[in-house]
Amino acid sequence: MRAAVITAFNADWELKDLPDPRPGPGQVVIRIRASGMCGTDLHAHHGHLGLKLPAVPGHEPAGEIVELGAGVLDLKVGDRVGVFWNQKGCGRCPSCQSGQPWRCPSGQSWMTMGGGDSELMLAWASGCALIPDGLSFEDAAPMFCAGYTVMSGLRNGDPKPGERLAVVGLGGLGHIALQASKAVGLETIAVTGQADKKADLVALGADAVVVAGDDLGAALRDAGGADVILSTTNSAKQIASAFGALRQGGRLVNLGVPDGPLTVDTRALMWGQRQLRGSSQDERSDLYEILTLAAAGKVKPRIEVYPLARINEARARLEAGKMRYRAVVQHAP
Repeated sequence: MRAAVITAFNADWELKDLPDPRPGPGQVVIRIRASGMCGTDLHAHHGHLGLKLPAVPGHEPAGEIVELGAGVLDLKVGDRVGVFWNQKGCGRCPSCQSGQPWRCPSGQSWMTMGGGDSELMLAWASGCALIPDGLSFEDAAPMFCAGYTVMSGLRNGDPKPGERLAVVGLGGLGHIALQASKAVGLETIAVTGQADKKADLVALGADAVVVAGDDLGAALRDAGGADVILSTTNSAKQIASAFGALRQGGRLVNLGVPDGPLTVDTRALMWGQRQLRGSSQDERSDLYEILTLAAAGKVKPRIEVYPLARINEARARLEAGKMRYRAVVQHAP
């Protein structure tokens, strides 16, 4: 099989011919049709994840099962599936024993199995989710990390009917979060520092767009504040500023990797009973929900598509901040 391989950190990924994988008990082999790319791929590229080299990247894979290992009973050859990050827990830790293997601290993932930037991918059957009919591989792929992450963040923000949700950071994750919030019926505010994005954000479903200057929190407060803020920005300064725009009892859910420590006003935290929460990929039902919304056309990622041969170009464009929203590597049918 042809695959992109990280052979050295901070260097171009190499295209190599590797042996075709064979499934062991409980495993499947997937012919990859599309593989999404996100900021976490850059962390892997720079050696920030503890990835052992050489390694095949790609943690937003979508394709068709071509081979089953022994004991796989709930999937079949030909199934359209994607693979999420934590594929299988250890089975023995408190998370696994309480029925939450996705929280297992020693769970197996693409980092141990090999990723989706390849023609074939080996995965645990327990880490696969069916792709709904009518949803393309290209649109499905980003749902297995970006979509899953923002849907978990939205649910962990615990929005109530009639509450107002704001999205801060309208890039690869944020533009999906905006659509998901609107799809579940919340008044949804987009907060951006780029005035030229306003029309685009309205088209994505924003009820209002707040164009912020140096003080993002003040701009959002002046616009009425928010009960829930989904923050996908990497700016610690913006996250701290946004916290000050929460209404009483409000929740800020952080989904990004800040570029420094977060400093929040403890008086606002205490007196207003506001909360700062962290979230990543959580309940399996969150993934099912975002896939269902995507299949219904209520959430559609904006993507730039690249063939596997141009994967380094896509990675460089993402790192330079030139990727408008999401990148997807498309494999030949």
